[in-house]
Amino acid sequence: MPELISIIVPVYGVEKYLRQCVDSVLAQTYSNWELILVDDGSKDTCPAICDEYAAKDSRIKVIHQENGGLSCARNAGLKDSYGSFVTFLDADDAFHPLFLEISLDVINRMGADVSCVCFTTNEFSVNSYKSDRSFGCVEYMCDIFYQKKYDCTHSAWGKLYKRNLLPKQPFTVGIGYEDLDAFYRYFPQFEKIAVSYRKLYYYRQNPESYLHKFNIGRADVLDVTDRIVEYFGEKGEYPNKDLLRAAKDRRMSAHFNIFCLMSVNKYHDNNLEKRCWNVIKKERLNSLLNPNVRLKNKIGAFLSYFGKTPLRILARFIYT
Repeated sequence: MPELISIIVPVYGVEKYLRQCVDSVLAQTYSNWELILVDDGSKDTCPAICDEYAAKDSRIKVIHQENGGLSCARNAGLKDSYGSFVTFLDADDAFHPLFLEISLDVINRMGADVSCVCFTTNEFSVNSYKSDRSFGCVEYMCDIFYQKKYDCTHSAWGKLYKRNLLPKQPFTVGIGYEDLDAFYRYFPQFEKIAVSYRKLYYYRQNPESYLHKFNIGRADVLDVTDRIVEYFGEKGEYPNKDLLRAAKDRRMSAHFNIFCLMSVNKYHDNNLEKRCWNVIKKERLNSLLNPNVRLKNKIGAFLSYFGKTPLRILARFIYT
């Protein structure tokens, strides 16, 4: 009997895209799956669409709950699922028809604990000039923190996990950047991570361009990256010098981004700006001397030595 794969989809306010998402699951070449649609108190037609699909296919299960946010919905779906493998799919995204088949094959062929595929914002691509390969958790996580894997991310989606290695409730409720917050805590449980460079996950970019706007919820990333540095520090739960160095750069990047977004969007909060500036000053030399750090971070680190104004000028080029 083929292994059962649980697909968990949190659903809220995505009636425009939900059918494409579910249809992409129905089109999978690997058929032994269960789809858990978690209606997180959606006020549009999403609840009815979920029930419609569940009535047509016994592999589809619907959970209706009061709105609790993305983390709450994912945790609920995981709790009510039974597959020995788990994957997460956002309701405005879609799978390539070979996503499950290839993801499971890569795990089994490489003896990995989790497999990751590349994502696309345009067209799927099964062909790749790179071969599938495996990583140890430290190497993979360092690359993610340094943001060197541009088609693979810390996001929960686009990956297939061995269920027994996932925490019962991986996602922290009530915070932003829940994927980054979960990533640093559960990925150290995986001894081997397999990566397929085929673009099998369609990620829909928000037309409102969330990445270029600021609201106070975005500052959650500062707390998350502070916790990451503590986690891999000498007195943390998973002390590791390589991961600590990478985590410090990820924190530098987060504080740099929030500083720049506040500037571009004319958001005034002296305490928040001071917090970002202090971390930038603390970590800038490390970023300049670290060969793994991205050029963007090195430029920001260098300009910071001349004060805040050069960073604000740089922000206009990056975020406008």
